Amino acid sequence: MIKWIQENKWLSSILLASFSLLLFGGLDTVNQGFAALALNFLLALSVLFAATIPIASIFSLALSVATVIYLHLDPLMGGLTAVMATITLAAFSNRLIRIVGLVLSIGFGMTVAWIVAFGSPLYTDLFGLTVRTAVGRISALALIGSLVFIVNIFAYLLGRYSFVSLTHVGTRTDRLFVREEASKLALEIAEQNERFGIARDISELIIQKVAAVISLTEGGQYAARVDPNSASRSLDRIAQSARAAHTELRRLFDMLNKTRQVSAAPPGLRELDALVVLYRELGYNAYLRNEGKPFELNEGAQLALYRIIFDALENVQQNCPIGTDVSIDLSWVEEGMQVLFKDNGIEVANRTKVLEIGDAMGYTAEEDLQSLIEPVVGKGITAMRERAALYAGGIEATKVPGVGFTVSAIFPHLKSLGAEQA
Repeated sequence: MIKWIQENKWLSSILLASFSLLLFGGLDTVNQGFAALALNFLLALSVLFAATIPIASIFSLALSVATVIYLHLDPLMGGLTAVMATITLAAFSNRLIRIVGLVLSIGFGMTVAWIVAFGSPLYTDLFGLTVRTAVGRISALALIGSLVFIVNIFAYLLGRYSFVSLTHVGTRTDRLFVREEASKLALEIAEQNERFGIARDISELIIQKVAAVISLTEGGQYAARVDPNSASRSLDRIAQSARAAHTELRRLFDMLNKTRQVSAAPPGLRELDALVVLYRELGYNAYLRNEGKPFELNEGAQLALYRIIFDALENVQQNCPIGTDVSIDLSWVEEGMQVLFKDNGIEVANRTKVLEIGDAMGYTAEEDLQSLIEPVVGKGITAMRERAALYAGGIEATKVPGVGFTVSAIFPHLKSLGAEQA
């Protein structure tokens, strides 16, 4: 659920808030009238804003607590809506907002528990429980309060666990992908170790051949002084040993050169998944999507695309705070493709400033005008344009005021150009 909320924050928040209002609010309204419906509306607002505007969610929870006290209501089902808000706040808010939300949710539940325990016994009679003594009321308060505390703490921990699992550990698919890559790496290391073992054996053989050449050369020098006619025979044996050593050296060179080529294979589109998982581990909400039917590309074209996306992600890491949403969309058509890279680094940075200093950081009309007339420049963008030009592509980088940056790389004839240079 947390991933669904993360990918569709407003839509998911609206659906969850509507569900809680209709179900939980409807049940409380049947039991306590339209005053409970108004209270559940405030609780639904806390769910609506929990993932998008946490401050508004906290404000709604505080109003809910005040409304319960003022109207002397005991909406037991509404407490579940507060728990939903706690889970979402724990997953998407900073530490201060999370703690305040947890305290307010527990405070809401404890207020309801107090009203249930020390209010009129008529409501508890509906459940077959009529508590009339002071000790019984205190016991009821302790029991309900303990339940409220345990449920809210569990909800908080569930939200934090979901956030950590999704952001720092990754989804089950991510973990399976990492496991697959680890298996491939282990296989490659095993192959490399095998090659190193062969190289060691060949090296020992070469040393023996070279030692034989040295011995024959020294013996030939001595024999030539005693019998000049034996020099030609010594040279023949030396030449044979030298050729044998040369053959083994060639075998060693070929094997090591093959190893170098395998290890230095350039990254391509298949490595993009690993790159996205890496940035998720770094704390960014990165996603890769493919639309259309991909076609085969040569190593050069794949390397150019990979490098463009790599540079864009590196720019996000250097300039955007942790928690920035990054989307990478690869759109494939019959003859070409487009890479659309978007981030909301400015929005996340402004949201952080609001939480830290309490000052809304919007954008001015001048910034809006500058985004339209001033091109985005820099060595990173220049390098992207140069790589895109190798395959008749173009790069368009724009700043979205108050949100972040968008980089669009369009390659109208990538299919034919990639095939020509294969």
